[in-house]
Amino acid sequence: MPQYNSIPEVLESYKERFLPDQAAGVEGVVQLNLTGEGGGTYYMVIKDGTLEIKEGTHENPTVTVTTSAENWLKINNGKANPMSLMMMGKLKVSGSLPMAMKFQSLFRTG
Repeated sequence: MPQYNSIPEVLESYKERFLPDQAAGVEGVVQLNLTGEGGGTYYMVIKDGTLEIKEGTHENPTVTVTTSAENWLKINNGKANPMSLMMMGKLKVSGSLPMAMKFQSLFRTG
């Protein structure tokens, strides 16, 4: 599994790891609010088996995920579990929890 060193690296990898077949029939917007050093705001539009990633804040996201950039890197490097971070209050999800849970399955690992 590659190790990502920055949020832009992680986001770029999503384009390569995206599984269009898994996303067939899935439609939504995932807003990422990443705090702290190296963070930023990004959103991903998933529609008709496609993925579009943009910087900024979407007006009406399906689900919003808020955590530190450091934690998002740990999740994507396989060093942290999103559910554990949620239970510790280090990752917050608002909006559609089913969409948040589906999100991980839309990408191949490694």
